[in-house]
Amino acid sequence: MLAQEILNKKKEQGNHKVYTVHKDTSAFDAVAKLDELKVGSLLVINSDDEIMGIVSEKDILYKCYNSGIPLEDRKIEDLMTPKDDLIIGKLKDDISYLRNIMTDKRIRHIPIIDESNNLAGIISIGDIIKNELELTESEAKLLREHIKNPFGIHLYQKEE
Repeated sequence: MLAQEILNKKKEQGNHKVYTVHKDTSAFDAVAKLDELKVGSLLVINSDDEIMGIVSEKDILYKCYNSGIPLEDRKIEDLMTPKDDLIIGKLKDDISYLRNIMTDKRIRHIPIIDESNNLAGIISIGDIIKNELELTESEAKLLREHIKNPFGIHLYQKEE
């Protein structure tokens, strides 16, 4: 399965929105937004709506924990993964490839771009796992049906 197919499924389910936060937003306000939206990451934009990077709850936690600086005084720009360091996927990328990258790099969200290098969406590790579980469940169902009737022949008894 390709990234495009996962994004299409997300769109059909109505959970395809990509949420953003301004680079000057405080870490406190970003955490509030993550909590309100029940998402794990936000794309970081500047005043011209250009993507500057991505920030996750993990970025905020690890970079703010034990720093002694209140979350209200930390700017997202200082906590985000900058655009130059972003790992970006393409619509034609296979999800097993994306899963391997996410596992190897220990990240949970990958922005996906289209052929024109425009943002098409974000895929999370949860999206990939959900898709793989659905596929596995479907295959298991087919195998159970095959075990019950390996030849695919339906034998009907004549009623008397």
